[in-house]
Amino acid sequence: MNKIENISEEEVTLRLTYAGFILIAFELIKSLIVKPIKFFYKDTTFIGSSLFHSYEVDVMSRNKNEFEACLLYLRDFMKAIDSEDLLTIQELRKHRNNLAHNLVNELPSLNIEKYLPLLERVDKALFNLSKHQTFIEIGADPEFGDIDWSTLKGHEYLFFEEILKKINNLLKKDDKK
Repeated sequence: MNKIENISEEEVTLRLTYAGFILIAFELIKSLIVKPIKFFYKDTTFIGSSLFHSYEVDVMSRNKNEFEACLLYLRDFMKAIDSEDLLTIQELRKHRNNLAHNLVNELPSLNIEKYLPLLERVDKALFNLSKHQTFIEIGADPEFGDIDWSTLKGHEYLFFEEILKKINNLLKKDDKK
């Protein structure tokens, strides 16, 4: 195990805050992947549809792993994310799992700045997923016909954005010291 005695209280706080943020970011993304798709197909029969069939045919035929199958469905069928988003989500998942399961070992040497490019890509992927989910939820309602869907921020993204602002403020305070 790495030594932590030489790390300031502020740096430990910042690293733990960052680890928590990564956990939240992944949970927000995960909440937009499997459950909404399963809900869409739940108790629904698509009679005469050439577009939709069943969860098993449309989604699970893409990969044995449900999470991966849903990512491929969102990329290839729904066009909600692109290949870069898919790779970003997989990278975030790996990073999240590493922090969640190895935080004791990672904490002393965690270099947050190394992951800033990942966070920028996560921002884009979460924006795309959140926008897509909001469109699925309200896009067919004529009351929302004037919405610019290219800039719409769903509630999951707004939550992420607010936490990111607070972490950036922490980073700025830490830089001033």
